[in-house]
Amino acid sequence: MNDLNRSSTLSLRRPAAAALTSRPKTSTTAPAPRQPAERSPAATGTAAPAVRSETLLQGRSHVNIVHNGETYQLRATRLGKLILTK
Repeated sequence: MNDLNRSSTLSLRRPAAAALTSRPKTSTTAPAPRQPAERSPAATGTAAPAVRSETLLQGRSHVNIVHNGETYQLRATRLGKLILTK
């Protein structure tokens, strides 16, 4: 059944009604107004000073930090990552 008049590519056939309804409908309403972006402290010029991890750890592998009455532990991993746990 070799038909030389046949195309080697496939094509989709869909009914005419389906072709008309398959497109998404466009909205006639105006888009919602964009909210102004929150400004980071760095963008406002009031950035907190940066503290180097070496200053916090002072050669140790971990240090305890008390914040709002809770004690947290800041650890430095062998790969140079910092982990803060409660």
